[in-house]
Amino acid sequence: MQIIADDIKDTQKAADFIFMKAALLVVVVALTLCYDGLKNNSYSKEPFQNIPIGDTVQGDVDDGLWDGPILFYKGNGKPIHLILVEKALQKLHLYCYDGRYQLIKSYDCSTGEQPGKKQKENDQKTPEGIYFNVTSYRDSKVTLFGDRAFGLSYPDIFDSLEGNCGNGIFIHGSNQTIKPFSTNGCVVLNTRDLADLDRRAPLKKTPVIIANHLSYRFEPAKKQLSELMLLLKQAMLPENYRSLNREFRHIAIIGFKKRVVAVGEIRIKDSKNTLGFSRLYLYRPGKDLMVLLKREWSEE
Repeated sequence: MQIIADDIKDTQKAADFIFMKAALLVVVVALTLCYDGLKNNSYSKEPFQNIPIGDTVQGDVDDGLWDGPILFYKGNGKPIHLILVEKALQKLHLYCYDGRYQLIKSYDCSTGEQPGKKQKENDQKTPEGIYFNVTSYRDSKVTLFGDRAFGLSYPDIFDSLEGNCGNGIFIHGSNQTIKPFSTNGCVVLNTRDLADLDRRAPLKKTPVIIANHLSYRFEPAKKQLSELMLLLKQAMLPENYRSLNREFRHIAIIGFKKRVVAVGEIRIKDSKNTLGFSRLYLYRPGKDLMVLLKREWSEE
């Protein structure tokens, strides 16, 4: 098994330490993400019910259906929300997960006028992957976008690796009738529906998975990956915080095709009682290979 890791922009000494740990982490992830077989689904699976297995495309499902977007989650009793956009059905689905998937609500939406995932500026395609809200506007003056708009983290490190470019991808509202496949690449909802979505979920912290088809069984992962937590938590922290007491308020591993993102919310027991947010981006080009691409750290 080949293991690759790039510098995550700490000091060289810290980077070498992280990469040594990350290499072990990558081995375990690569071994535990090999799923086999199909089984009956007793959980909400509305998106997948609409797409027979025989109609899916090999490029969509990668090397098999995933059990679900959540590969691991520990939230101290609080569920995690997920937004899943299914371009083939022109639907945006809001889920929460607390050990099982619960479909909260589905909304009609519109995505890019052209099929396929976004690759360049002005191609009128909607990107596909795991994204996060990086900019929020809630202002009645934002008339083009209804009264609110939520910028997504496209292009991210995965898109850069694949050569995808462009920018300015939003989930936003519209006061006009929503027409399928009619945007320049954004995900557009009716203004009232977007306000309802904004009310139901903390969009700043909610992962957004966009795909043509959602190739998930919507079942809890077969393995909870608990053996990863020590290494994962170490990799999430900047070097200057590793000697301090801290509390991981929640931690999750989210998967989509070849992309895996681990997210954590961490309370640092320092003089400021710092609240930090960490993301690890792991690329999975093959069943036996995982690449640690980047760590993002922000504080509140």
